[in-house]
Amino acid sequence: MTEEKIHVQIYGSSVPGNIFVKQNQMSIESILNANKIPFTFIDVAADETHLKYMKRKNGGKKDMPQIFVDGEFKGTTKELEEAVEMREVKEFLGLAK
Repeated sequence: MTEEKIHVQIYGSSVPGNIFVKQNQMSIESILNANKIPFTFIDVAADETHLKYMKRKNGGKKDMPQIFVDGEFKGTTKELEEAVEMREVKEFLGLAK
């Protein structure tokens, strides 16, 4: 029996127009790395298809960056940081067994 691989994606921008967006991207990456959770960075500035997908799936959220797991919107930096405070990062992402 093989374990199903879960894919965590950060939807963000390689050219954020706001320093807070860049700081939030770095914060998410740091949290995921500290928890040994592999992820893929999706650059919405480089591909409008990704931007359209993100907007379609996130329920109207405009905050950047955004966290998705297997194509499902999970939240933004704020929600992930709340999960860190509660020590529930893997639960927040749906990775807890």
